[in-house]
Amino acid sequence: TASWASCLFNFTDVAKVRVQAAASTAMGQLPYTGFSQTVGRIVREEGFRGLCLPGIVASCLRDLSYSGLSIGMYPAMKSYLFGRGPEAGDIGLARKFATGVVTGALFSGIVNPTDLVKICVQADAGRLGASGILETGLKAGQRPLYSNSLHAFLVMGRSLGFQGLFRGCSATVARAALGRGAQLSSYDHTKHTLKLHAGMEEGVPLHMLGSFLSGLAFATASAPADIVKTRLMADTAGQYRGFAHCLVEIVREGGPKALFRGWTPSAARLAPHFTICGVLMEQLRRLVGVGYFAA
Repeated sequence: TASWASCLFNFTDVAKVRVQAAASTAMGQLPYTGFSQTVGRIVREEGFRGLCLPGIVASCLRDLSYSGLSIGMYPAMKSYLFGRGPEAGDIGLARKFATGVVTGALFSGIVNPTDLVKICVQADAGRLGASGILETGLKAGQRPLYSNSLHAFLVMGRSLGFQGLFRGCSATVARAALGRGAQLSSYDHTKHTLKLHAGMEEGVPLHMLGSFLSGLAFATASAPADIVKTRLMADTAGQYRGFAHCLVEIVREGGPKALFRGWTPSAARLAPHFTICGVLMEQLRRLVGVGYFAA
């Protein structure tokens, strides 16, 4: 479910990368300043293919593995770390967050190459002119480095080597840890709170509401690490020395609020993405007889 939902909402990731990486490549006025402006400009200049397709293969490959592992392991990890049973009661929001941090961080580094390829392809995208030069996008006036995600895997594997495919891995792990911690703990705790105080029962309305809120929680908690990750992975010129240097430079150029550039496209992807996946996940768990998530 996560993989096809990523395909459906890939356009928001394309817009997010343009917004987040623009400051590191553009001179003067930023060409991409917000979600709606960016989506509109890409559609006008590059069409719907230019908005929806860049990086879609790498995005699907990432979610085929990472999302299932990081979410699916949460109930077992919570039981392992803090115990779970009728006598244990609710373990509290902080411990739920800690559990999500562990499962999020644990598997994220493994899929870093797919994240790197996705962001590099999306940062490299644009309308190609007759001369083979990009006429639009972040790298307008340059020749594109990659024709698609699979080509990017081959080119980057040869040029960077195995170790190079893990560029920006620290930011990937930080984003995943903060995001999954916020997402899974908020989903778990929202269900617990609404069942306890609002009389709601396990079912689609509860799952939709919890999933939607968890998507907003993920987008918010992971925002600073997310923009650092985008900048590091799109940085082919070696502008940044590492996670801390990139973070400091972003704050220096735009203030603390710059750490939340790209929040809107991120939330526009994650809230409906998690709503769809959360409801389907709960129904599948019920059908196969393993019970509702974190119930």
